[in-house]
Amino acid sequence: MIMIPAALGIYSVADAVQLTGAHPRQIHGWLQGYSQRKGFEPAPPILHRQHDLRDGELALGFLDLLEVAFLHRISAAAKQRGHRLGWKGLRAAADTARRILGTEHPFAAKRIHTDGRAIFLEAQQATGDPALYDITSDNFAILDVLIDSFIATIEYEDDQPQRWTPDQRFPRILVDPRRAFGRPIEIETGAPVEALFDAWKAEGGNVEKVAAWYGTDREGVDQAVHFYFDIGRGRSVAAA
Repeated sequence: MIMIPAALGIYSVADAVQLTGAHPRQIHGWLQGYSQRKGFEPAPPILHRQHDLRDGELALGFLDLLEVAFLHRISAAAKQRGHRLGWKGLRAAADTARRILGTEHPFAAKRIHTDGRAIFLEAQQATGDPALYDITSDNFAILDVLIDSFIATIEYEDDQPQRWTPDQRFPRILVDPRRAFGRPIEIETGAPVEALFDAWKAEGGNVEKVAAWYGTDREGVDQAVHFYFDIGRGRSVAAA
């Protein structure tokens, strides 16, 4: 049996879909590569994943999860402006980021905050990708906002990502790969979101009773329940 350090975390593709909003095809493509038409070489992956395949299935580490979330935000921003970020553009950005930041997981690194402009501008100049051009133009306003908002959701220690708030609407819900096997938890108690939701459901929506059981307050239970509905269970492939 291969033992996986707890700090790495381990997440299925379904977990990643729920927590990041990315489509399964995006996740598989970014981490495993893309198949091409017959006669063409397959496209290699964009990201360097933390785990080998497990029983033939893709598994993500905590840093993989953060990088998928970052790429999803960038891709969604381009889509909103009428563009689709191509594989070449994303691949160039990832390769440039690894070189400039000196890490295998650059889109999870805190330095993406300070060096993101140079990374994406270099990738755009190398590929001519119109979606990258659109994101890096306008004095980098879009890129700056995207990177700033993403970095704000991650807690770092010595520049290493430690904890992540998947949705800023629910600041008391976080993902920590060293706690609750990396499942989303309520920050004050460490209780898994799913456990709080199940208790709330079993008690017919009695928030005060659940809060008393777990030693938290109404707000903690409310955020766990709404997170479970809106993110944990409610985010579907169609919505990604």
